[in-house]
Amino acid sequence: MDEKTLVEKLKNVVIVDDVLAVAKEAGLDWTYEQADEALGKINATKNDIAELGGDTLEKVAKEVFGI
Repeated sequence: MDEKTLVEKLKNVVIVDDVLAVAKEAGLDWTYEQADEALGKINATKNDIAELGGDTLEKVAKEVFGI
């Protein structure tokens, strides 16, 4: 999965099961705990202060999903 597609999918995640589904689609076999940690990082990017600090979904995609 390319970065642009992954970022678009991450914009729509709401619960850990959503993250697990995206991870599976990206070819990752994650535990519930890994997906929960990723969801925390994803949610942390969904505000203006995070964006100003450089925390973006693109950054999460690279760091967490290895894209």
